[in-house]
Amino acid sequence: MREDQRPSIGIALDSGGAKGGAHIGVLQVLEDNDIHLDIITGSSAGAFAGAVYAAKKLGDLLDIIKDMNLRESLGYYLDPVFPTSGLLGGKRVRTFLEDLFGDLKIEDLAIRFVAVATDLLTGETVVIDKGPVVDAIMASISMPGIFKPVIHMDRLLTDGGVSDPLPVDVLKDYSPKLSIACNLHPSLPSRFNKKQRERILKTEKSVLKQDIDFASVISERLIKFMDSQQILEGIRPKVVSIMRKINSTGEKIKEAEFVNAIQEQIRSRKDKLKAMLDFTKEENKDMLNIFEIMAISTNIQQYQKNKLMLSIIKPDVVISPEVDYIGTLDFTSTMHALEIGRKEALKAIPSIKRLIEEKGI
Repeated sequence: MREDQRPSIGIALDSGGAKGGAHIGVLQVLEDNDIHLDIITGSSAGAFAGAVYAAKKLGDLLDIIKDMNLRESLGYYLDPVFPTSGLLGGKRVRTFLEDLFGDLKIEDLAIRFVAVATDLLTGETVVIDKGPVVDAIMASISMPGIFKPVIHMDRLLTDGGVSDPLPVDVLKDYSPKLSIACNLHPSLPSRFNKKQRERILKTEKSVLKQDIDFASVISERLIKFMDSQQILEGIRPKVVSIMRKINSTGEKIKEAEFVNAIQEQIRSRKDKLKAMLDFTKEENKDMLNIFEIMAISTNIQQYQKNKLMLSIIKPDVVISPEVDYIGTLDFTSTMHALEIGRKEALKAIPSIKRLIEEKGI
């Protein structure tokens, strides 16, 4: 289709991490029913799914994810960095995307494709409709706090879901004759039943009582005790100098007691550190890790944003897979999300075909 030609059928794909597997199912069903898309706009997971489909890479992706276990899924994105602007560096994700898309450009895709990102410095929604596919997806999927922001188009970009999770407004700008939206947040998150919520709340209350400022504890121990024989010789002079300035009483500390103080604090936090990367199923959970807290908060915001967006801009058809129980980073559930997406899309096929006939597409 020429760039200046009005598209016949377009779809907007919602953000949502692993929930985005539902998009794949929706796109499969549309194709199976000879409903050919002319344009795809996608935010975050929607950008990834849309690019995979537009690049005809769906088969390659399914080969990767169909039998993927937790360890394998973590291997594709888990590269912790010192948390200045994000917990994960994103290099592993980029490598995965480069293996899948190579140096493919958006302009070369079989279907017109638009990725949506957010300028972290201005708050603007950024439309990416040209350039390397990998760069566009990296910018669109960089969840704030989890992945470091991406520099692209001379902007500091973060996840498209921050400003425009369901980009039906972007789709509208291209004036398709028939517009479809795939909304992954049709309802508020309801992953936890009453008993699970009570258990998590009880655990969080218990943890709060045990919480101690790690830095303050160590500082107090350092001030109270001092005489470190086992501190590395290169570090010891600086430590001694600092402690002399802090501790006017000149009270000494014993190295064994200092080491014990650190070990005591680390031991008391062993469960917390383990829980940061604990992706056990919800029925077995008694606390939330940092990734889940950020993801659940984001899902709540996205529900509200999508609700508002769909009240202002009404697509011809809205497909709403109920995938709220799937965690944002639970990529082992991608195939389950795909099947839910297929089922919901099949329900919408009669309406879509009727509209195609009515609009003479």
